[in-house]
Amino acid sequence: MSIDQLARDETELDGIALAFFSAFSSSDLKPVDLAGLRQLFLPGAVIVAVAANGATNRYDVESFIEPREVLLTGGRLLGFSEREVTADTQVFGDIAQRWSLYSKTGTLDGRPADGWGRKATHFVRTPAGWRITAILWQDGAEDTPIPTAEPSVETA
Repeated sequence: MSIDQLARDETELDGIALAFFSAFSSSDLKPVDLAGLRQLFLPGAVIVAVAANGATNRYDVESFIEPREVLLTGGRLLGFSEREVTADTQVFGDIAQRWSLYSKTGTLDGRPADGWGRKATHFVRTPAGWRITAILWQDGAEDTPIPTAEPSVETA
């Protein structure tokens, strides 16, 4: 793969990540519109949230978007913003993986809803461009600060 192709791929993947995180941001001036999220995913994509106790919630694209749309447009979650703080993307041919550290802030039912976490996103190149095939995420422990340095990756 050429350097130019890799740069184009990374630019497209950066754009998908930005679109994904930005979709959840709301303000008085910008209502949330999650409809655009659907085009980022490959049909049959899987989203898995892992709770602090290890329990998992598995979603397809629709079951992921629908409750978030209600929460973000129904008045319970105000001024919400989620943004990618750091990312490490690896591309191999027509597959890619991105590890993201993210932060979030907002007000849920009148109380602060701030936090951070990590997402692993998997992509595949299609004739229409890169699409998300899977997202796996876990929020950081409540009341813990966001890490200031990336931990080293352990390999076996």
